[in-house]
Amino acid sequence: MIRVLIVDDDKLARRGLASLMHWETYGMAVVGEAQNGKNALQFIQEHPVDLVFVDIDMPEMNGIEFMEECRRIKPDVQFVVLSFFENFSYVQSTLRLGGLDYISKTSMELDNGDTILQRIVEKFEQCICKKVPLEEMGKELQETWKECRTQYWFFNDVAFERLKKLMHGAEPKVSNVRRMEMMIVRHISELERILELPESTVSLFSDIEEMVGWLTLYREKIYKMVSGRSFGNDAEMILKAIFYMKEHLAENLSTSIVAQHVGCSRSYFCTNFKKFSGLSFGDFLQQIRIERAKELLRTTSDSVTEVAFSSGYNNIYYFNRVFQSAENCSPMEFRKNQAGTGKVNS
Repeated sequence: MIRVLIVDDDKLARRGLASLMHWETYGMAVVGEAQNGKNALQFIQEHPVDLVFVDIDMPEMNGIEFMEECRRIKPDVQFVVLSFFENFSYVQSTLRLGGLDYISKTSMELDNGDTILQRIVEKFEQCICKKVPLEEMGKELQETWKECRTQYWFFNDVAFERLKKLMHGAEPKVSNVRRMEMMIVRHISELERILELPESTVSLFSDIEEMVGWLTLYREKIYKMVSGRSFGNDAEMILKAIFYMKEHLAENLSTSIVAQHVGCSRSYFCTNFKKFSGLSFGDFLQQIRIERAKELLRTTSDSVTEVAFSSGYNNIYYFNRVFQSAENCSPMEFRKNQAGTGKVNS
């Protein structure tokens, strides 16, 4: 969660900004208000703050002076500058001090608040990525950040397993937990927006294991919630298409059949399927069939032919070829390898 402090000598402006913006949708929360720079500095020294929305023109200490002093005592705090004036010197000062954005109050009244927050959050995330050195952040955490920027992990089981592996691979220090926590809050909010679901409350996590566990249970909870609803928006349509595919995996499946099941045209279905799952229909179908085959090879004593049929492959030779290409081993070799790790049920 990005913790926001609003600093403005105009009480109505502070309250208006705090109440009108959809902060939680973008993984943000207003944690405090201050009427001048001095009060803001005191608040920042006593409370954790990530981002300050600050008026440039205030008595006692103006916005630029506040930013300079804040940068000295709390270098990680980021700024968004507010002003009634389109002043180029203010813009330069804002950029020089590392401000994320410079927003005219007059134009803010005309602009879409969601557009403004979306832009600011993207800049904040980019800034965090740039500020953390590679050796501190680690390649795994950078990859996790990249993976979490899409919603594929929600629709695609393989993408979700990859995300969990990346999260587990990150160094388990508090700073990494907080960064991943911010990623999750941001993208959970976006997911709930596209699925038209009520916003969830995400608490601070004590470690990465707890975070991964929460995310797994969250995904299962939303799946159950959506499965009990009638067809709604595009994201929900694709999720229900995926449910249908998994339930009828041994049958003949095609884009036309599944699109008809969810009540839309084939072309519209294909476009949205890749948008939300990250794969074409054909690639996704092959992926979940191979995953089903792997599960059966691990957990049953069914013959390879029976596994192939149960996974939707009527031609055993084609199944062997596809499995070899996907896993770099034959189905029998896969089963033997799993037996060596004690993962096959007798």
